[in-house]
Amino acid sequence: MHSRDAFAAVAIAAALLVPPLHGQGFGASKTKVTLQRKLPALMRLPGNTIRVRATGHANEADLAQDLQAQLETELLKDDPKLQADEEHPATTVTCQITNYAHPQPILEQKPNAFAGKNGPKTLNYIRVTGSLSVAFQAKAADGHMVGSDNVTVNYDQEFDSSGNNASHGLMGSMTSSWHKLRGGPSSAASQDDQPPTDAELRARLLTMAVHRMAEQIVNTDESIDVLLAKDKSLEEGDKQAEAGLWQRAQETFETATPSANKAEDAYRLYNVGVAYEALAYQASDDKTAMKLLDQAAINYGKAIDAKPDEKYFLFPQKRIETALAHYRKLEDEKNAPPPPAPAPPVREVAAATPPAHPAAAHGTDPPAGSSTHVLNNAKVVAMARAGLDDDSITAAVRNAKAADFDLSSVGQRQLMHGGVDATVISAMKARAVRDLAAGK
Repeated sequence: MHSRDAFAAVAIAAALLVPPLHGQGFGASKTKVTLQRKLPALMRLPGNTIRVRATGHANEADLAQDLQAQLETELLKDDPKLQADEEHPATTVTCQITNYAHPQPILEQKPNAFAGKNGPKTLNYIRVTGSLSVAFQAKAADGHMVGSDNVTVNYDQEFDSSGNNASHGLMGSMTSSWHKLRGGPSSAASQDDQPPTDAELRARLLTMAVHRMAEQIVNTDESIDVLLAKDKSLEEGDKQAEAGLWQRAQETFETATPSANKAEDAYRLYNVGVAYEALAYQASDDKTAMKLLDQAAINYGKAIDAKPDEKYFLFPQKRIETALAHYRKLEDEKNAPPPPAPAPPVREVAAATPPAHPAAAHGTDPPAGSSTHVLNNAKVVAMARAGLDDDSITAAVRNAKAADFDLSSVGQRQLMHGGVDATVISAMKARAVRDLAAGK
């Protein structure tokens, strides 16, 4: 046996000799179930053809090219109705890589919990980090903004001297070492327990960023592996969950006798959250999905409060937050009033330069507060649809004698649907702040 394998064997043996801190947990041989995670898109594409463009700094040309290819592939895979069209797409998705960092791994020394009398007092660890940030926007062929966002994904994992992932605590290290000793086949899960090469880290960051963007642009349906906590009291519910009987599993977990030890009962609450999450993805309507996701979030939150040092509790909480954001935006859009119908183009352009008020014919100024001089959302939309460039509209926003903008989330969506660019909306916000400070 090689010294590296011997070290792993000693670590496993020492861990197995340590008495369990609690009855419930994830265990060395983790139980996984697969959920079919369905998310509604945050954007409404105006047609069925799309073009993807990605750019970056001079040294990121290859990264931008890979991002462009992966995102287009992912979008076409997630929405079979979509087709790539380089000449006349209904929607163009433009991506800009704003940051890509993959610093050298950090070497650290930490106390050895199983040193004994003659063992090393410290062990070497390596920490691998990386991050990728992308700004993207989707625009329709007529120029109006469909949606935009900034996406940042991070990788931060620590590995021990044997190459085991130490970021998930002792059990994760034990599982990885056990696979090595037995010479078992390499699975995706076991590969995650190994420090990635530069190429692998780059690929992981790209995949994460592409998924984050795709789930906003189109409806997504992906398979995700989720861990189940194990204990004798949870065994029946775990079997039901593995069989896909989520309603029965949820009832079994919720009606199980809670442990008097809050840290132990956290695992039962976590399993309750998993069951609610699985049911949410199976829901036939958005409102039911939201209610079930809320219940999942509540139970995940209770589990984290009861045992905040359990790292496996953190991942589903973030996953639920993303899903809830999608469903809530859909609900907001359903409840939002329809955008105002635009006036004829000639009249719209004239609105940008207000006509003389009737009082002007008598040599007097229009009355204070007259709507003739007030620039509002409808007039800004009118200018955008009339073909005025962003600089001209921004200047009109800054120089208008009076402004009354609706910059609520609903108002901003109506502006974007009306073809108003993000730079103009920013100018409108700045004007509103200026007027507020001036007491207007």
